Amino acid sequence: MNQSHAFVAHKFGGSSMRDAERIAQVAAILAARPDERQVVVVSAMQGVTDALIDLANSAAARSKQWREALSHLRERHLAAALALLGARAETTVEWLEQEFADLAEVLHALALLGTPSREALDLVQGLGEVWSSRLLAEHFLVRGDGAVWCDAREVLRVRAEELGVMVDWAQSQAQFDTFRARQPSARYVVTGFVARDGEGRATTLGRNGSDYSGAIFGALAEAAEVHIWTDVDGVYSADPRAVPEAVLIPELSYHEACELAYFGAKVIHPQTMAPAIERNI
Repeated sequence: MNQSHAFVAHKFGGSSMRDAERIAQVAAILAARPDERQVVVVSAMQGVTDALIDLANSAAARSKQWREALSHLRERHLAAALALLGARAETTVEWLEQEFADLAEVLHALALLGTPSREALDLVQGLGEVWSSRLLAEHFLVRGDGAVWCDAREVLRVRAEELGVMVDWAQSQAQFDTFRARQPSARYVVTGFVARDGEGRATTLGRNGSDYSGAIFGALAEAAEVHIWTDVDGVYSADPRAVPEAVLIPELSYHEACELAYFGAKVIHPQTMAPAIERNI
């Protein structure tokens, strides 16, 4: 991988990270772009964020089903680790087992309290990205491709404001620069969706926050481009499910993309555009 080129940020959503086969496909797509330095931001495996939210609410409601649901989620991630890492899975499996043991303690505490606090929900619902990104980073190493795992909770600092979550750019930039200096690499695999607040507590960027994470880390890495990978062909002139004659738009200005998003196009979120617009990515 050529170290002299500018970074390109790539973001992959939950459908792209659904299972071991899809995660391996993501790694193959990125490894086939050897002339890039890459910042790869990923969502949780498909359905995991909703499952985690349901787990927290179920435990707080003192339902007897949460332990079974937790076991199912654990088995899903352990199976993915074994499929992706093979004989080199032991360390990652041990890490996952500890992650799920810690989660079980949090859920048990919620069951005792009988209510899900906002802080606990923020912690729990962001774990899917932590697990999926670690699996992808470890799979790169098994392939023989370089990669460093970056837990965004150790880098990204945000604060809650009236208009939503706002990035503390100065602190986040300083911490990302320090992280890169300590662990230089041509490829970083980063957890989407998660961050820490000014008090150091785990928090999230809100639903659809993984796309926003892709743009944020593109900005922090001074990327030349941000690529949002998804399972549709691109941006259409209208919703093709409602308007059969809708056409694929090959190129959009920032202004046009923001207008489409403002009027309801779900393929891109206005918040995701902001870091790219500000830094002309």
